[in-house]
Amino acid sequence: MVAAAIAGALRSSGWCDGASSPPHLTTWRPWHSYTSSSCSRQTMRSDLPPETLASAQARAEAVADWLDAATFESLLDLDARQGRSLDQCLQSGVVFAVWVPESHSFLFPQWQLDSVGRPSTALSEVLALLRGEYGVSGGERTSGWEELEWLIAPHARLHGSAPSQMLTLAPDLVLEAARQDFSSWSADARW
Repeated sequence: MVAAAIAGALRSSGWCDGASSPPHLTTWRPWHSYTSSSCSRQTMRSDLPPETLASAQARAEAVADWLDAATFESLLDLDARQGRSLDQCLQSGVVFAVWVPESHSFLFPQWQLDSVGRPSTALSEVLALLRGEYGVSGGERTSGWEELEWLIAPHARLHGSAPSQMLTLAPDLVLEAARQDFSSWSADARW
């Protein structure tokens, strides 16, 4: 069900006009590139199944308890931000979010923060591996849904726990699992 939701999200995750860009993150673009004048979705994949009601519902369920930008920003530790805006933290991979086209907004999972609002110490490196040449989309831009699939799926190297469940509890183990899955030397590269 999650795979179908993610495939549907990939199909519909780009946006084409300035009016639909999220209010709190006006300069950040989802990983799909676009130009506001032509509305061209230059990197949209054509091999994905069409969006269905079931996939849209599954995607909505996957992020139902996630936070909007304002709420997430209020929880994010000021020291962890190091003077950066939420937009800059998102662009640099300090925090993770997915673009939800139905609401024209980013949603942020709280599981990436520890109890005092600091992002997992491993998150930025894990995201770099997931988004790299040997990552979930072979270095192509994404909207966050591709990374989410790996982050929420049970992982054998984490004894059946999802990386998202272990990110703040055992960040080194999650980072090692990502390295094993997405490094150039890994037999499992290109998950």
